[in-house]
Amino acid sequence: MTDQNKEELLQEEPLAEEENAGQEADEDNIAAAAEETVEQAAEEPPEAAADDAVVQLVGELKDAIKARNEWEDRYLRAAAEFSNARRRAELRADSEVRASRERLLNSIIPIVDDFERAFQLVPENETDSTWVEGFTLILRKLQGALLREGVTVIEAEGKPFDPSLHQAVMVEEVDGAEPDTVVAVLQRGYLLDDRVLRPAMVKVAQ
Repeated sequence: MTDQNKEELLQEEPLAEEENAGQEADEDNIAAAAEETVEQAAEEPPEAAADDAVVQLVGELKDAIKARNEWEDRYLRAAAEFSNARRRAELRADSEVRASRERLLNSIIPIVDDFERAFQLVPENETDSTWVEGFTLILRKLQGALLREGVTVIEAEGKPFDPSLHQAVMVEEVDGAEPDTVVAVLQRGYLLDDRVLRPAMVKVAQ
């Protein structure tokens, strides 16, 4: 090896040593920074971070429960209003249907009354006549139609007077009759589904 080569090697060796020294300094700085970060993390209590997370979760849960309760209350109110509205509509419809039935039946009952009064005036020698039999058939059909619609006759004669079922148009003493007893029916009364459609007009013993 020449003297010139020896000099070049001697010049390169200090450069390599300087580079190694710089790398070692950087590594020492990184290690020191890491240790400082670890020490700071160790100094901060883990309970504080956990407590903050729990408080946040509890707050979110309370908000969710409050929102749920508000929507549930709205739902229950809306359901109750809908149910009440439907019930009112059903009652109104039932009332209208019943009123229509009552009007129709009350228009038929006077016709039945007329037939019954007419038959009381038929002469005895005409009771077997064809025309009487024809009108009797019509009366029976009318009475059957009333019965199918739930109309029944109020039993009155011989019964105690009941102002909810009977309308007293005559009061007189009758031998052998208990006071306040119906002794005669002047006009039949009718019930519609156990509700008075028309009270019976009666004579009551005094």
